[in-house]
Amino acid sequence: MIYYGNNSDIYLCEEVEAGRLRLCRAFGTKDIFDVPKQVGDGVITTIGAYCFAQRARLTKEQLQELDQAGLGDGTNPTSFGVRPMNGSYLKAVTLPETVTTLETYAFFDCRNLEELTVGPLLTQIHSDAFMNCRGLHLLNMKASIECNSGLKALLNQLTAELTVTFMNEDGFTQAKILYPEYTESYEEIGPAHIFSLHVEGEGYRVRKQFSEGRPDLQAYDAVFEKACNEEQLLTLMKMAIYRLTYPIDLSEDAKKRYLEYVRSNEIAIMEILVKMQDERTLAYLCGQPLISDEAVCAAIVRGVSEGWTKGVAGMIRWRNALQREE
Repeated sequence: MIYYGNNSDIYLCEEVEAGRLRLCRAFGTKDIFDVPKQVGDGVITTIGAYCFAQRARLTKEQLQELDQAGLGDGTNPTSFGVRPMNGSYLKAVTLPETVTTLETYAFFDCRNLEELTVGPLLTQIHSDAFMNCRGLHLLNMKASIECNSGLKALLNQLTAELTVTFMNEDGFTQAKILYPEYTESYEEIGPAHIFSLHVEGEGYRVRKQFSEGRPDLQAYDAVFEKACNEEQLLTLMKMAIYRLTYPIDLSEDAKKRYLEYVRSNEIAIMEILVKMQDERTLAYLCGQPLISDEAVCAAIVRGVSEGWTKGVAGMIRWRNALQREE
């Protein structure tokens, strides 16, 4: 059944059971998409298979319904300016807290997807729900870090570097955690055709640090020392800064390790960020008292030498904002 929402959004849904709906396809005019909690008399609880994939996988009846509504086969933009929310277009998706399930290949091939926001009830993530989502680096959890959620199941499918932000009921950030990237490959041990799993990167180990469905932050901190021998400077800096900024369950020993790392590498990291023109991370770090004025000045000098006037102006503005707060 087709439902029409605000801002020209259109939803193709089917009933899972009385009052509970599966979202099968979505259409809109923006690359940032908020899935509604309720359409018609039903509540969306499931994101269907291939819902946001480049090509739809729909029943004959659903395809007929789309065609009658002028939406074609659900794959290409329409003549009246509405287009499918799919992999070649979609950049950010917010799921309502009513969603409990992501079906197989729900976000298949969403190569431009950068940010996903979910609620604590999303605990059923079917296989390959995020296949080829290599650009997804921001995951927002509308849940306390102390409560059970589907984060562990999500992390099992998201192998790229991922910043997870936990938000309280008022939408304020309670904590941030950086999960580094890791890769998996299988090596054949012949001639018996036995395969051995090879994992590269501490991101795999970090993703396993859970206790009773919640992130085990002290176990996470214990991985950092080994990660220093495996991960890149920028990744390690984010791990340290996030834990120091949001020190939930942070021991004195772990705090000392993180502080030593930040102080030893801050200038190099800030200069790398300028070279990358990474405005998002620079804005965050310039606004942190953990980063010294010396490191910010070094980054500004590097920005001037590279002619990045926008970044230089931003760093000055972000740092001045911190100083006014102090």
